[in-house]
Amino acid sequence: MPAYFPYEASLAYKLHDNIPDALETVANRYMANNPAYPFQLRAFHENGFIQTRKGLYDLDLNAKFPTAKLGQIGYVYAMLWSDSETECHLAMSVQSPTNLYINGKQVYRSSIGEERDSSLRTTVVTPLQQGWNSFLVQIRKSPTGFGCKLGSTSSKWAPLHFMSPFAGRRGQAGWIYSDLSDAELFSEGNEPSLDQAEERSGVNWYPEQSDGRTASPDLDGYTRLYGRDSGMVAYAWSKLIIRETGAAVCTLKGRTSGGIRIWIDNRELLNQAAEGDLHIEWQAAYGSYDLVVESRAGEHQWGFTLEPLTGEERCDLHLPYPVQGATGNWMYLGPFDDSLRAAPSEMTDLQKVFANRGGGVYWKLGSAGWCARPYLENKLFGRWNYHLGVTLNGLLRTSKLLGREDIRKYVAKHIDQCVNMYEYSLFDRDKYGYQSLNQQLVELDSLDDCGAFGAAILELYNQTQDQTYLPLLKIIADYMENEQIRRADGAFYRGDDTMWADDLYMSTPFLAGYYKLTGDLTYIDDAARQFLLFKKYLYMPELQIMSHVYDFKHETPTYVPWGRGNGWVLFSLAEVLEALPADHKDRESLLAFYRELCEGYLRLQGVNGLWHQVLTDAESYEETSCTAMFIYGFAKGVRHGWLSTPEPYTAAVQLAWQGLTNHSVDELGNVHGVCRGSNFSYSEAYYKHDLLWVENDTHGTGIVMLAGDEVRKMFDRLAKDTFISSISERQKLTQSV
Repeated sequence: MPAYFPYEASLAYKLHDNIPDALETVANRYMANNPAYPFQLRAFHENGFIQTRKGLYDLDLNAKFPTAKLGQIGYVYAMLWSDSETECHLAMSVQSPTNLYINGKQVYRSSIGEERDSSLRTTVVTPLQQGWNSFLVQIRKSPTGFGCKLGSTSSKWAPLHFMSPFAGRRGQAGWIYSDLSDAELFSEGNEPSLDQAEERSGVNWYPEQSDGRTASPDLDGYTRLYGRDSGMVAYAWSKLIIRETGAAVCTLKGRTSGGIRIWIDNRELLNQAAEGDLHIEWQAAYGSYDLVVESRAGEHQWGFTLEPLTGEERCDLHLPYPVQGATGNWMYLGPFDDSLRAAPSEMTDLQKVFANRGGGVYWKLGSAGWCARPYLENKLFGRWNYHLGVTLNGLLRTSKLLGREDIRKYVAKHIDQCVNMYEYSLFDRDKYGYQSLNQQLVELDSLDDCGAFGAAILELYNQTQDQTYLPLLKIIADYMENEQIRRADGAFYRGDDTMWADDLYMSTPFLAGYYKLTGDLTYIDDAARQFLLFKKYLYMPELQIMSHVYDFKHETPTYVPWGRGNGWVLFSLAEVLEALPADHKDRESLLAFYRELCEGYLRLQGVNGLWHQVLTDAESYEETSCTAMFIYGFAKGVRHGWLSTPEPYTAAVQLAWQGLTNHSVDELGNVHGVCRGSNFSYSEAYYKHDLLWVENDTHGTGIVMLAGDEVRKMFDRLAKDTFISSISERQKLTQSV
């Protein structure tokens, strides 16, 4: 089996047995490759095409053109970014004849069966080029409808964020659509360029371009934005730029059609109860300032005008936060029935959604229908999924081991972006059909969505005692106890009638941690019970290891001992045993199960110290994530005295850690040999030949750090025990003399 890289390029070659430096190298590489970028704000039209709860874009031209005639054609156009040349897996369903062109090439034409039955869903697999890719959909009106649905086959794991084409719309989110025509306007190899001015396409596109621009405030601007009956109070926010060096007098001049309050950087400069002229002077210095205006509806109009000056020179006003695809210099929040009981710094917190009349209120742009919408476009930072939960947990333990506060702060920024945007994500999902931040907790319908990331939040809470994490932790705990589907005997399983060994990790470490947080035995009792139930379905006693999956449709396990599936089991059992009360009724049963598994895994360790992708097949590749989890489980057992003969396991841990640093982690901290995310099969060949490894896959990076941390703790414990034993021996010798 070929090595992932030469030994001279390994972490072991550079650092030998230095575990803290090894973990620091892995952590530094991960953070450098995944900078802590915030979400992107983009201009989005509220009357554009929204998505279904499955993440498909509902390109319904009937809603846009209810009087369309049979046979008329409409075009829907967008572009999609790809970091590399890759394949895109699209799901499509149609209500009428539909053609799809990607990068000028026709990749899909609807069949007559699809056109007659809109419930049929077709998967279209098509290549994407690196950079921007054009998507042009041609739809013809028929008696059955006028539209189609299009999107990712798995929006939860691979969301597709389509952006508007044409030079003048660059940065805006969502699809645009054309006027109707009686004949085809575009065809393969003949479509508008993504970068051209849209007027050159020869057809009108919607939403109209002028609607996408933010406008300056005027005396009746809020009436046009919100209507007269929608509320009485609204807010405007801009960034005031003072370019004068030294002290200067800044003048704000204008007029208001109703009551008004004005703040500069949280300092109130004006509180005027009635309509009239505005004139404010204040001492300013070079720099930028948040300018926030509260406006109350007047008797006939609702709005204000405002011009900032230093001397006779007009000051610049900019958008207070970059909104891709928008111009102008103001953002708007409202309407409300009354003033917000919040400081301007709280009002302008883009992570907040405000309530009015039972609904959510978020920032809009200056033309009716256009809003600012946050999109999460980072590959990893700020996302919420189970393998990132494992990665963040590893980073947190590493930060604690190294005393690296910067690592903890990096993790906290990632988790805080998820936690603080949770309420917005719910709002976004309800308003637009599918949330733009791809936080899986919002789609909560499986253990994958909550358990592993919840365990990382628990670890962060234990280090910080930050109370803002507690409500979300309770949501996760309530889901596991009250909503997650179970068998009649109480065992967790999945909606497709399968039970996966993986789900012990997706649930029980969190349950154990939540028990330690709350002291509620319900959670640790459930964690212990899950292991005994999963053992009943998945344990293969002749090998003393676990099958990956049990299929209840056929009432049989798959009998494939996948490496990482077994790793999840041992890792999680070690976490539960560590939290389990000494007098718990299931403790002896779980200890016995732990020892049986350890015996089975010990026998299957490979010659290089690593375990294999298929545990019983030495010809399958050496897999990093399961190796790290067996290290973790063995090392924790040695440290806590759970193993009657710890010596073979201590040696196995040493050999495995050497194997990881020799063969799996290179000198730059890149982690090799991690199996990608899996499905399941009854065939070992799927795991061996189809389920291949990926460099720096987050299923393994965090586990390697967690393993190293536990190895270090084991060595520290063994050294302490040896020291105590040597003192005891000396004392005995002294007493005998």
